[in-house]
Parts: sequence; structure tokens; C-alpha cells
Amino acid sequence: MAEFFTPYEENHELIRLGLTVTVVSQGQAPAIEERLKKHECAIVVRTHGRGTSPSEFYEALGIDDGQKHILFGILRKDQWWGLRHELEERFRVSVYARGVSFFVPINAIAGVSIYKMLANKQTYDRIVKKKDRKEALAMNTVTNAVKREYVCVFAIVNNGYSDLVMNAARAGGARGGTIIKGRGTGNKDIEKFFGVVITPEKEIAMILIPAELSDTVMSNINKEAGIDSKGQGIVFAMPVDDVVGLADNGEAAK
Repeated sequence: MAEFFTPYEENHELIRLGLTVTVVSQGQAPAIEERLKKHECAIVVRTHGRGTSPSEFYEALGIDDGQKHILFGILRKDQWWGLRHELEERFRVSVYARGVSFFVPINAIAGVSIYKMLANKQTYDRIVKKKDRKEALAMNTVTNAVKREYVCVFAIVNNGYSDLVMNAARAGGARGGTIIKGRGTGNKDIEKFFGVVITPEKEIAMILIPAELSDTVMSNINKEAGIDSKGQGIVFAMPVDDVVGLADNGEAAK
């Protein structure tokens, strides 16, 4: 006999989750991790990268080079605002503490248990009636309808081609970005069908830009380092809900 159950989201209040991405100079990551955990961030992943500003930029600030730490975390949207305020104050402490952080909404979570862990449901698990849930969904729809001012463009290219990506992005109006080293694996059937060989050594260019520049920047990158070039670039963009750490002229702290 078939068993029927009510989906978790039908009678529980859901809290929006998002991916926080924070880029800071090396040595600043522990302070950021501490703030993420304070705001109930369940998972923090740290990796290395480099900024793309010219060497003169770092020399002017008294910094040796553009080596960066990139921190990825999963956070409730209601916790982001408190974290945002603390990061804003932190980034103002000195040139060494400067950074940029942004919040990318997550659309789905694979399983109730994972959702509860990421949302810290041990302290927040309110059952709601269907009427209240409809009102909450309507409010979320209104909130999500607000035009986002920034997007984050990702370009995954073969090792050694990130400078080509950044030159193309700057030609489209981007100020700079962060480069992350990585390793890729290709699907052999796809490689055979499209006649490409996916090399394992990769670089990921992460570029935060105003939304109105996204079409031009992505088109430039695809033209110079796209899948049909030696860079074999794969370019995509993700919407950004909010950003902290940008200079007055819209330039990200790189």
C-alpha cells in the first residue's frame, strides 16, 4: 500500500540560503572565518587565488603581491545582513584588511537533512499553516523581483589563459577579478562528439561586474578565449543579491 506524506516545505517555514563568496588578502582569512561562524555559517571552504591588478597597484598600497584567499560559505539570508555590516567595518580597518564579499542565492538543496544542517534548524523550525506559507511565498516573489545590480562571471579556461580572459573582460568594462587554480576532468563521449580535448590544468577567473556589463564582458571573453580557442573557455554568470567591499567607483577590492 502506497504511503503518502506531506513535503517538508508544505508545512514548515523555509529560510532562503545563499553562497557567500569573500575575497581577501592572505592573512585575513581567519578573521573572516570567525565572522562567518559567528553568523551560523555551517560550512566554510577556503582556497587560494591571485588578484589581477597590475603590480603597481599593490606596491602603492604597500602590499607585496596579489595573493588572495577565497572563502566560500553557505549562509541564511537573514544572517547575511549582520555579517555584511561586520565585513564592511572590517574592510575599512586598513589597506591590508580590504576585501569584497557577495551573496548568491541558492535555488535548491538536495534533501531535508542537508537543508536543516545548512539552515541551523536545531534552533529554528517553525511549522506554518498553508495560508501563512502562501503569504510568505508572495513576499519572497516580491523580494526576488528586485533588479540585481551585480553578477559574477565565471570563466573556466586552460592553464595560462586567464590573462587573456581578463584583458577581454577589461575591454568590456570590468575592473578586475580573481584567478583560482583548479583541475578539471572531461567527459570522453562529449570530447569525442565536439572534437575537443579537455586538459586537466585549469584556471577559474571570477569577475564581479555591474549587471549591465555582463553581455559585453561575456561576449568578449567568449570571442578571445571561448571553447573554440586554445583557452577552451567555458563562461557563465550567476546573479548576485548583495555586495559589500566595493569602492565608490564600483571597483571590487582585488
